[in-house]
Amino acid sequence: MTRDIYISDIHGQFETFVSLLNRIDYQPEQDRLFLLGDFIDRGPQSFDVIRYVMELKEQDGADITCLLGNHEVMMLQAFQNEDTGGFSLWMENGGESTLQSYLGEDLVDSPLDEIIHAIRRDFPEHLDFMENLQRFEETSEHILVHAGIDPSAEDWKESEPHTFVWIRSPFLEKTHGAGKTVIFGHTPTPTLHDNAGPWFQSDKIGIDGGAGFNMQLNALLYENGSYNVVSEPVQG
Repeated sequence: MTRDIYISDIHGQFETFVSLLNRIDYQPEQDRLFLLGDFIDRGPQSFDVIRYVMELKEQDGADITCLLGNHEVMMLQAFQNEDTGGFSLWMENGGESTLQSYLGEDLVDSPLDEIIHAIRRDFPEHLDFMENLQRFEETSEHILVHAGIDPSAEDWKESEPHTFVWIRSPFLEKTHGAGKTVIFGHTPTPTLHDNAGPWFQSDKIGIDGGAGFNMQLNALLYENGSYNVVSEPVQG
């Protein structure tokens, strides 16, 4: 039987991500894998995460859906606008560790235009990957999104683009009428309840285990109408 596997907010924790996929015995020809954004920033190996996800997508039979997170948005805006304000915002939210994983320690302190030129020159396929990430996906049972949907929207798909990657309180505090369970990341679950495991509500499930803050990475498995959770703590 096909399993649906949901993972969010990897945040540069490459080794934890690989360990988690091994623990759940991910099978590309049988499983559907949904990665709900924030591949980068804060953790030490953002480059490796993006490279590995791109390789996974190329495997024969792989069915992988990758969504856009707010950290990918911040990186793309910093590069597209060449705007020092946008670059500063990205740096304040863990972007420096991403640059180090791509360029090494030496280039991180280079002028902004040199940094942007080096990334565009050497890693265009990584930027293309991020630029083409989906904002949401829908299955027969679930709505998948990085941050949430607008609970007041008549049609959830008409939510403002930034809502899918940034929303918190309005989505978290209200029930929505979308008719399916929303699976989301973005908000670390220890801020929603007393542990880093998934946060189950009647209409939504939060799965961000705080890997970006050295907590854990959660895999929510859905098979035959039932959920199972496998978690991998961040080492180090």
